[in-house]
Amino acid sequence: MRKRRPPHPLEHHPSFRAAIAAAPPLAELASKIAAGDLVGTLAVACSDLADGFAAPPDSRRRVQAHHRAWVAVREIDRAVNAPGRRRLAPKELFRKAQRAIDRADVLIGALLPS
Repeated sequence: MRKRRPPHPLEHHPSFRAAIAAAPPLAELASKIAAGDLVGTLAVACSDLADGFAAPPDSRRRVQAHHRAWVAVREIDRAVNAPGRRRLAPKELFRKAQRAIDRADVLIGALLPS
């Protein structure tokens, strides 16, 4: 019998789960196209999300950390959609990565004040 691992303290945040879920399709895509350090940028975004969740609600630190995470995900989105990269990998791989990044973008953006 396998032991069930305890949930990570950030797993209850949909934005964090979405960012983590984007890693596998993004890594697969990054291995096919020359797009810089997509996975590293995503890792930094996850770190910024964690920093924001560790800060008090509605604090300046939380807003800034979540904003940094959102900006990083937007940079990934632009890198994935850069002209000329579409022919470097299968369409389905792009769609999969794009869906994952879009989901993370929307959920992280929802953390920001209006």
